[in-house]
Amino acid sequence: MMVIHQRPTDRKSYRYYHFHIEFYPPYREKGKIKYFASVETGAGTVTFDYDVEEKAKELRETRGIR
Repeated sequence: MMVIHQRPTDRKSYRYYHFHIEFYPPYREKGKIKYFASVETGAGTVTFDYDVEEKAKELRETRGIR
């Protein structure tokens, strides 16, 4: 996977920022249901860490649909 970093685009001076690209192997932790996306790896966060079927069931139950 590839992560791209750039300086902010608000037209202020950021001398300590520089454009660079990082490459990561496709890590998959034991017991995890997915591979991390580039944005997750680059930001150090997880955006979608649950089973799709379980989430669909939860949403149906919330709306009263079986």
